[in-house]
Amino acid sequence: MFYLIEFVKSIGESLIRGFSFLFFSCLLAFSLTHRPWIASTVEKISPEKMANPYFVAVIDPQVSSTKLKSLVSSLPGVVAILEKSSAEHETKIGQLLTQLGSDYQVSSDLLQFKSLKFILSPSLSEESLSFVREQVIKYGGKTHVNATDIKYPEVTQIMKTHPFYHALGDYGDWLVISIMGIFWVISFWLIYDSFRTRSYIIEKFQRKKDVASKAIASGLGAIVLLFSAFGVVNGTVKFFDLIILLMVFSIFWSFSLKNWTWKSLR
Repeated sequence: MFYLIEFVKSIGESLIRGFSFLFFSCLLAFSLTHRPWIASTVEKISPEKMANPYFVAVIDPQVSSTKLKSLVSSLPGVVAILEKSSAEHETKIGQLLTQLGSDYQVSSDLLQFKSLKFILSPSLSEESLSFVREQVIKYGGKTHVNATDIKYPEVTQIMKTHPFYHALGDYGDWLVISIMGIFWVISFWLIYDSFRTRSYIIEKFQRKKDVASKAIASGLGAIVLLFSAFGVVNGTVKFFDLIILLMVFSIFWSFSLKNWTWKSLR
């Protein structure tokens, strides 16, 4: 208990550096004892999962748009169904005819076609997205309904070109864990002198040995045990991930085994 209290006192020597070290220690421990949760979260922030996919269906006058919308809106994952008004169609067709010239004429049936935009939930799988599209075509019949492929907003393509999402797609949860590990290493070196100074004083006047290494081991050990227990309860902890966590903590903890000398924090 003495060394665990000493761990808390050492990180309390500098609130900002101490809090950073404790925060990133907990964050790294959490990520490696709850890696399946990290992996599922990474999947949810992919471009496809952050933007609503959609498809557009064009139906002829023989299909009731009201009944079609009522049927499809009851399917899971259908966020909204937008219908373009006849006036919008007539305007666009009129603009097209103007470009083509006065020799072109359009049948009145063409003006009665309706366009429906089906906006879907990004949580749906590709199979589920295709199922919704197929149900729309099945209801109206292939001869009366035409539908585009499943599309994503332009922002999705922009996000895909960003290097971060490229790396996230290649390395997934391990990229997130590696970033947390880097921040943890930085925070460790920032708080390093606090343990160094307190260790020197205690070893000099209380005749104790290896105070810093024992304090760091007590603190990090308590964090590992705490988050491992949470991982066991949540069913997310894996032996391989736990070994990696212990290795990372142990490698940097080994620096505390050296002989300590006085170094002022100021």
